[in-house]
Parts: sequence; structure tokens; C-alpha cells
Amino acid sequence: MANVDDAVVVFTRNIEKANKALLDDLEKVAFNMSKMTEAELVRTTRQINFFQELIDRGYGESVDNLINEYDGLLASAVAEAKRRGIAPLSGASVEALQTLKDLDTEALLGRASMHSSQLKSALFSGIYGGLTTAQVIASLQNIPLATHQINVLATDGIRRFDDFSRVAVFKDSNVRWTYIGPQDDRTRDACKDTKFFEPAKGYKAKDIPKETPFGLRGGFNCRHSWMVK
Repeated sequence: MANVDDAVVVFTRNIEKANKALLDDLEKVAFNMSKMTEAELVRTTRQINFFQELIDRGYGESVDNLINEYDGLLASAVAEAKRRGIAPLSGASVEALQTLKDLDTEALLGRASMHSSQLKSALFSGIYGGLTTAQVIASLQNIPLATHQINVLATDGIRRFDDFSRVAVFKDSNVRWTYIGPQDDRTRDACKDTKFFEPAKGYKAKDIPKETPFGLRGGFNCRHSWMVK
């Protein structure tokens, strides 16, 4: 799973750079807005589009690069199927996987839109409230983009797609499945049980425990995956 984890690390690092680039430019913006009349401040704030500014500074490209990693995961599943002599993917399966990609893209862009709104609100409130430019910028720096929540969002999305790409490729075959991932003090009981009770030859698809289903695994922020045995 190193490729999945590495993809999220790169994504997080790049969106941090995009947000820093935006914040670096906002000091001049905040200074200019602090000199405006109340009417000018309101009008300017309404015209600001921090979401587009963030996209232009690399957030959009970072999302594209992360979602492009999905194609590599699907390609790996297809290659494994071909190695086993299985003809992979129906048209419906391809469409379903594309829908997953589209939904994850929408979710990541939505997170950036929410962040942009928070920045705008803090900028306007600070200036309208009489804070100095330095104080306004400090308040904006306390609104991080690369949070734990967005990291989990990206990780869950790519891991879910990784699982479902294999399910789509192998769903009409008789392969067995194995549950992989860490077994430590952070591991959910359902994940521990799934691994503990796994048959020596692996699970048949119909016998996958309902507590750890394909794609969802143990739930939110699960570190496990279903692999072909």
C-alpha cells in the first residue's frame, strides 16, 4: 500500500504549498483593504474569489495528480487479472469506478471551497473589526488547509477506490480474498476479528464479514485493504 500512502503524502505537501502561496499574497491584499471605506470593503470582499486563487496556485493540479493515481491502481488490478487469465471489467464497472473518481474530486474541491470561505470571513471580520494587517494575517495562518480531516478524506478516497477497483476486476471470478493492514492498539475489533478468523485459503467474496465490507473495510480512516489472495 506504499503507493497509496505516498500519493497522499505528496498531495498534502503540495496543497500546503498552494495555501502558503495564497497567504503570502494576502498580506498586501489585507493592507490595501484596511485603507478602504466600509462600502469599498464590502464590495471588494464580495468580489474576492479565494477558491479560484487557491486553484490557480496549485490546489487544482494537486487534486488532479492525486486522482490520476487512481488510474495506476486500476491498471495494477487489471494487470493482476490478466496474469490470472481473467478478462477484466465490464462497461458498467468502468462507469462505476469513474463515478467514484468524480465524487472524490468533488469532495476534495469542496473542502478547498469551504477553506476559501473561512479565509474570506476571517479577512473581512479582522479588517472590519479594526485589526492590524499583521493581526489579520496571523488569524488567516491559523486556518490551515492541510488538516487531519482533509488527509483522512484523501486517504479514505484512494483506499476505497483501490479496493473497489479489485472488486470490479475480479467480481465474476472465484478468487479468494485476504485482509491486510496493521494489527496494533489502534486496530478496530472488527478488523482484528476479520484477520483472526480468515480462512487459510482466504475468504470467498460471499463470506466477507459484513463488519468489514469491500471498500469501507473497518470504517472511517481504516488502514486495512482487501487484496486478492
